[in-house]
Amino acid sequence: MQKTRKIAWQKYEDVIENQIKSPLSSLLMQSIFSQLSMENDADQLIKEENEEISPMLMVPENLSNEIQLLSNFDCWVGHTNFNITEEIKNTMNRIDGIEVLKICSRYRFFIGVGKCFNFKEVREEIEKQFISKGNIIEKN
Repeated sequence: MQKTRKIAWQKYEDVIENQIKSPLSSLLMQSIFSQLSMENDADQLIKEENEEISPMLMVPENLSNEIQLLSNFDCWVGHTNFNITEEIKNTMNRIDGIEVLKICSRYRFFIGVGKCFNFKEVREEIEKQFISKGNIIEKN
């Protein structure tokens, strides 16, 4: 079946924001803060009265890594209606401006565009390589 190839783009900040706002994330964060509060209460009972107690906020390691990505690159997720093959991955690795590339699934990839590059130009090159030319080789 012949289909028109498409790539839909989503700003990675939006992906992270949706994850943070999800009901499951809220429940997990409430649980973490509850546990931290209980641990701080126990620590406070053990400490001497004249010691200063400073509250500690722990940022989950994954979230910290995501924040580092967002601050170092212009991050985007590409959603496709075609298989992202090894050949496509290799071609994308050769496109100027793509500093970070992660294939997330058969139809989704993540790119981090370097600060000295323009996402619009990188996006146009990706689309030219995989949509306009139609040079995608899908191996079944």
